[in-house]
Amino acid sequence: MELFLFVHFFFSLYPPTYTNFPNMTTFSKTNFKSLNYNSFRPHYPPSFYKILADYVTKVESPLPINLPIDKTIDLGCGTGVATYPLLNISTNVIGVDLSSKMIETANSLIEKNLQTLGINNPTSTSRIKFITGSVEEFVKQQQQNKDHSVASTLEPNSIDLITAAQCIHWFQDYNSFFQNCHQLLKNDTGVLAYFFYNDPKIVEFSGPAREDIPKEEILKLSYQVYNKYVYDDDNYIGQYWEQPGRNILKHFCQQVNEKIPRDLYTDIVINTFKPSIEKNNSGNTSIANEEVDLDLKKIGISIQDYIDYISTYSGFHNYKEVTGNDDLLTNEFVKEVIEVTGWDLAKTKIDLVWNTGYTFIRKRKST
Repeated sequence: MELFLFVHFFFSLYPPTYTNFPNMTTFSKTNFKSLNYNSFRPHYPPSFYKILADYVTKVESPLPINLPIDKTIDLGCGTGVATYPLLNISTNVIGVDLSSKMIETANSLIEKNLQTLGINNPTSTSRIKFITGSVEEFVKQQQQNKDHSVASTLEPNSIDLITAAQCIHWFQDYNSFFQNCHQLLKNDTGVLAYFFYNDPKIVEFSGPAREDIPKEEILKLSYQVYNKYVYDDDNYIGQYWEQPGRNILKHFCQQVNEKIPRDLYTDIVINTFKPSIEKNNSGNTSIANEEVDLDLKKIGISIQDYIDYISTYSGFHNYKEVTGNDDLLTNEFVKEVIEVTGWDLAKTKIDLVWNTGYTFIRKRKST
């Protein structure tokens, strides 16, 4: 059974419910602007997919693992930001997301994004599919099915790679999640990879700015304003984050990593990168090592681009719904940023670098 038919059939048996995913409802609301999410969110760089591909293929196995692999599922795919590049690794990719708005946007962008990737074969659109579904229900234990003919269609041990980009912190039952992924992944070689980013830091700028204090101090002040509006002051976005998801993400998904069942998975690789605005001995701020780090950045962007990114936060969306204040970022926030930094909204350019992390694990060899 083709991958799409398999997953579609599975969801027909186990339809998604919002109660399985209570902390991700903001992105599923009909008034959430999924096109803004696709436009303003950072995109994972090719260097990261190389890191992932190297991990997938470096395995002790009777037969070598060559690219492309056969089947990949991208969980919590959103608009497909992290899904499309997987086509460089895998022949068939399917994205699953709870939000019908996100899936609608993802499907509308298939032809455009395939052309951007240089994938122009007439049959190439059949290589990628997006469907609406609850992530935590995407696999069921076979023993729960009374009808053995139905269970056989679930094809355990059939998926080469399962990814979860910027969504693992929303999951509710990590024990079941890891067990269910283990059931679906190929024996001995199947890989589960989850990766994420949390808060960005402005690490450099050019253009008008205050001249009475050092550049490093200006950067620190800008980050203080960010934290005030995003976390610290309950008059703003802080109290409107959906929890515990945001705190899990803020702490680099440590809570998730602690739940990895070592009896089911091996070859565990955990990486985190935290940019610093403080200068090192060479006079530079810390930079990511593209060979091992998830290097997520936007260089030379405008302050408006920065505001547009923050406007995609689910916490900000919730804040607007409750308070009716759509102008928090374009009025109060930007005014305070400019006041403490001396930046010019039209002329100052900034370099934005994200805190990032990823975890790769492999299905343990069967005994």
